[in-house]
Amino acid sequence: MNNLFMRVTILSAILFFSLSLNIVYAEKITVGEIVKELGTLEAKVIKSPNGRYLINMGSGNNVKKGNLWTVYSTDEQVIEPVTGKKLGVFHVPLAICKVTRVEKHFSEISVKCFKESCDIKSGITAIRYREIRTIFQDVNGSSFRLYELIRAKLPSLDWQGYQSIENSADVTQLPEGVMIVADKGRVTIWSGGEILSIYDELTSARSLSQPAPTQSTQPVAETKEGDQKQETVASPPGIMIPGLSTNLKIENYRAVTSIDHIVDSVGIIESDGAKRPYFIYLSNKTLYARAVGTGERYQYDYKGFGDVINMSLEPNGLIALNIYVKGEGMESQLLKFTKHGFTVLAKNIGYILEFLDMNGNGVNEYLIGQEFDAESFFGSGVFRLSMDDSGRITQQDSIDTPTGFNLLGAIMADLDKNKIKETAYYNPGGKLVVYEASKQKWESPSRFDPVKIMLIDDMVNKSNAPRDAPVWPQSALFSSDHVLFAVVPANQTGIWSVVGGRSKNGGLGLLCPGNGTYAFRLLTTKFQGPVQSIFMYDNELYIAVVEGNIFTGQGKTHIIAVPMNVLQKSIK
Repeated sequence: MNNLFMRVTILSAILFFSLSLNIVYAEKITVGEIVKELGTLEAKVIKSPNGRYLINMGSGNNVKKGNLWTVYSTDEQVIEPVTGKKLGVFHVPLAICKVTRVEKHFSEISVKCFKESCDIKSGITAIRYREIRTIFQDVNGSSFRLYELIRAKLPSLDWQGYQSIENSADVTQLPEGVMIVADKGRVTIWSGGEILSIYDELTSARSLSQPAPTQSTQPVAETKEGDQKQETVASPPGIMIPGLSTNLKIENYRAVTSIDHIVDSVGIIESDGAKRPYFIYLSNKTLYARAVGTGERYQYDYKGFGDVINMSLEPNGLIALNIYVKGEGMESQLLKFTKHGFTVLAKNIGYILEFLDMNGNGVNEYLIGQEFDAESFFGSGVFRLSMDDSGRITQQDSIDTPTGFNLLGAIMADLDKNKIKETAYYNPGGKLVVYEASKQKWESPSRFDPVKIMLIDDMVNKSNAPRDAPVWPQSALFSSDHVLFAVVPANQTGIWSVVGGRSKNGGLGLLCPGNGTYAFRLLTTKFQGPVQSIFMYDNELYIAVVEGNIFTGQGKTHIIAVPMNVLQKSIK
């Protein structure tokens, strides 16, 4: 009996000791992973020419979206007043930053100053998870020991304490801080409103990188042509559209002309009274008109305080000039070009303006305006506009548009000829979407880069960082076999577009309607610079490609053309 008791006692002790080891071992794994996740890193801030901010660390350094960094001013020496001895450096915190986009070697950050404003320069130091407010919330109060271990190992955080709550529904958020939530053996880390990781106390962290693709996602396959990668977009499942699963190959390009500087947008008009067509192009705050085939040139200089965003042309000589004035909103202009030069017809127009081809006849004859919104730049009100002889702008009728609609680069036309107009535009994620009425019918599998990024200030809260507003170039419509096709810019995303607002690799795509759906064919030709403008003239498709130094603004704009019969034959 005694031997049996002794055996049971020893077995129980061994089992208890083993379980204790397992618990301690698992806890150490969990704590170690969390400490690594919230450990400090030191990076340098990079301020890009367009006012955006980056740090010189990315996914290769375990940086994730939602990571919070404190930015410090240039180190100040602390000197002992009696002996004059240098005691060290004192870091003054300037702002809190949140990672909004991660690449391999760098990350983009949003900046919120601690004071009303702060001077964030390239080269100053940012330290991850130093002096960042942190709260530990424990559901049912069973993880206090875990809180003690984590807090002891992460003294750099600004701990706000331990909270025991009854259920997970009571969890609060810190938009500019860290939340660690322990619930029934599971630990969730929130940072800047983003979930960084989820841990089980007896398992490792589970990846939260990318969601699995849904059935509605169109497959994308990569093929090689030379040294460049091309994307082939497959046609939607169940839809048999010949040729739409292949790239579009066009070889008969014609060099038209070059402009000896970078332009923001370009087009062709045949103005009233002019004997020849003119290239109209915008560069910074100046409009130029250059006669095709001659050296004749005119220019118009905008003298105001606003930023000239882009222009849109009506073939008979009208020009919509979009102008954003900081703190005021849109103060756009309408101009007329004739053989005598530029004339301003209307000023201080409170809309974002665009001339659109809404009936598919190849002419951008409808003037559309979108209201300005201080939060997103693009308001919800979209109208067809007209101008009387005195230059007064009036609304003709309201146009229903989907939520998040962006007039710049949009298409409004009956593409599939079913007597219902489609609305196509680039959504906030940079994807091209097509709506019919209020129903989304298609979304591009890849996102694209705009040709320009505008920084829009918050008119209500001046301390907020400016918002990014993408500027997209217009598409060109053409008809073939009673169907409208849209040639759209397909500039690839990459590091240069993040830093300087311009894509390094430009391209074109063809939006093809058919059988109640849409497909997207990429042109195999890739340009060494973004496609800045595309437009139709005299049975040719014109393409303006920009190349040059994105930091200095020095470069050239090349204009090439493709005969429309070549383009139409390529889609058969």
